[in-house]
Amino acid sequence: MKIISKFKKTICLLILVCSYVSVLCADDKFAIGIGYPNIDLKYNFSKSIASEVRYATGEGINVYAGRFYWNFWKLNAPEKSKLFTALEFGLIDFDTLDTKGTGYEGSILFGGEFYITKKLSLMIDFAPTLISLKSDDVGVDGVEMVFNATFYYYIF
Repeated sequence: MKIISKFKKTICLLILVCSYVSVLCADDKFAIGIGYPNIDLKYNFSKSIASEVRYATGEGINVYAGRFYWNFWKLNAPEKSKLFTALEFGLIDFDTLDTKGTGYEGSILFGGEFYITKKLSLMIDFAPTLISLKSDDVGVDGVEMVFNATFYYYIF
């Protein structure tokens, strides 16, 4: 049963990703991001607005998240570097050694995306993140500082 459940989640994630890519690939603003421990698909709608779907995993924890970016300041060097703020909301499922459950996370991010070349960039952000987790016997809520670093390769 556990394998079937993970298979269904993987299929749903692939359908979501394929839908997202097929809608957005008509322009040259689509990027794939790789960080630790996340994989991202990002689309820049304009110079100041972008969105992203994100999957992060590690040690029995999976996070499925979406982000909405507002690029509020463009830097002069290098290339199209920018500073941003963003909102993120994600669903969490976890199955560790002795605890299994679900939850959610939400945050307001601040950071920057710095272009190394025309197609390659490094994004760094930090956020106070509200995390709420529940298992059969206990629930936990709290705020944690989360730092992210992701390399983006702009495909289209």
